Amino acid sequence: MSLTDIDTSKFAVLSEEQRRFFNTQGYLVVEDALPSDYLAELNQAADEVYARMKDRALKSSGNEWSVRNCIVQHDTFFRLLDYPTTVPLAWQLLNWNIQMNTSHLVILPPKAEPTEEEKVKLGFHRDGGTSSKEMEEPHPRIMLKIAYILSDQRGESSGATWIVPGSNRITGRPPVDPQTGNLVGAKMVNLKPGDAFLFEQRTYHSGGHNWSGIPRRTVFFGYGYRWFKPMDYIQMPDEIVARANPIQKQLLGVVADPLSYFIPVEEDVPLKKLLEG
Repeated sequence: MSLTDIDTSKFAVLSEEQRRFFNTQGYLVVEDALPSDYLAELNQAADEVYARMKDRALKSSGNEWSVRNCIVQHDTFFRLLDYPTTVPLAWQLLNWNIQMNTSHLVILPPKAEPTEEEKVKLGFHRDGGTSSKEMEEPHPRIMLKIAYILSDQRGESSGATWIVPGSNRITGRPPVDPQTGNLVGAKMVNLKPGDAFLFEQRTYHSGGHNWSGIPRRTVFFGYGYRWFKPMDYIQMPDEIVARANPIQKQLLGVVADPLSYFIPVEEDVPLKKLLEG
């Protein structure tokens, strides 16, 4: 399959208003990103992966269950790699020299309602591993993630992600509000199932507390510049690459020569021709 065989008519187009909002606030919401039938497939896939891997996947100190590189764990997740309502926004924000660097299924089981003091004890951080500690400030934007909402995250108790809007443009950590104990400006991203949101690695964010009675389910797909190493795979399995079209191959990190990660070879970056065309 060549680039001309790919139907690009459904690829989302980033508006100037969206670009300005993302640049200043560090995140962007995409309502109704997933149709109901595909949302149901993703939840079923999450169930299947959980049943198969519940004793082998990672758990955080907050009992968050997660599977890294989930794209290889179920065929249904593969469609998110270049999903037309969301991923084109990522390559329009970062430009064409990018690839996927993570696919991450997260399930946060419910627990007892935390105290008011516990509710503001959140794990705010920037993404990108140790890069934020190693780079001089202000940091450049090197990656972003797309969060796909699989469970209802509209309530305070839903475990929804917290973000600090505008923290992508600051130096250092946001200050703490002495009255609330939370970071100044922090807010929950309360969205319904099927919605999605993008946020860049410089935006401070944290998972929330879930006492809703149902597991909080989110799938994160991350994208960064090709010279920025993926965080949960080295090379994709041959069977995954074999089914990919040219854009998907680029997003999976397929290259003709390792030097192409730094000095791109045209055949490895079809997004360049797409964006410039």
